[in-house]
Amino acid sequence: MMKTILLTNDDGCLSRGISVLKERLALKYDVYVVAPDRERSAISMALTLHHPLRINRKEKRMYAIDGTPADCVNIAIQKILPGNPDFIISGMNLGENLSEDIFFSGTVGGAFAGLLYGIPSMAVSLIAEADEEGSPIFNLDGGAEVTDDILSRLLKVKPDPVVYNVNIPFQYNGKPMATSLGSKRYRPQIVEKRDPRGKRYYWIGTGDPDYRAKRGTDMWAVKQGRVSVSAVHYDLNSRKYKKNLTGLFNET
Repeated sequence: MMKTILLTNDDGCLSRGISVLKERLALKYDVYVVAPDRERSAISMALTLHHPLRINRKEKRMYAIDGTPADCVNIAIQKILPGNPDFIISGMNLGENLSEDIFFSGTVGGAFAGLLYGIPSMAVSLIAEADEEGSPIFNLDGGAEVTDDILSRLLKVKPDPVVYNVNIPFQYNGKPMATSLGSKRYRPQIVEKRDPRGKRYYWIGTGDPDYRAKRGTDMWAVKQGRVSVSAVHYDLNSRKYKKNLTGLFNET
């Protein structure tokens, strides 16, 4: 029986990344696309709670939602698909999602929304290369090929209860590499300007992140031209520092 794959993203349902991936996977799987009607980057797992959401059917098995990636996954599973998909892929995102990016990324947030249903999920991001004019370009066909290969490998086994966070360099070599998250610390650039009426407004930029590419991490792997596959889960408990709290607050 053909496997059912749900695709979502945070770049919008008409993004080149999700379109190329859909075309590739539809050759082997029953593919549904349920994605935001516009770009919703850096929104993590946010849900829309203060206005109603609408489903816009773009074509057969392709739907646009005026909400977030997490909204899309919830509506897809509960209102659109005939049953739970066998696998959820969020992407292909046009831009990297390495290390601390996962806390902000709508791409990764969409995958985590699927994991809450107990459905194996993967976030896929493409790393750009600059063209002659300095504009970012992405290896869409190569990214779809790599994603297809990783998906087929995971479907042959019982996937772990994690989100598989995949980052694909523009030019990659060798087999995908299992990695841990590295460190990519941000100090966002805050740009202050004035509008035509003289009132101040602020624009949050990315600034210059501090990359710490320790060997074996996702950032180290992509710097070597390797495809990075990290297993990420929800357990944010700090067992080490819990001991300190136990001494301060627990009764003996």
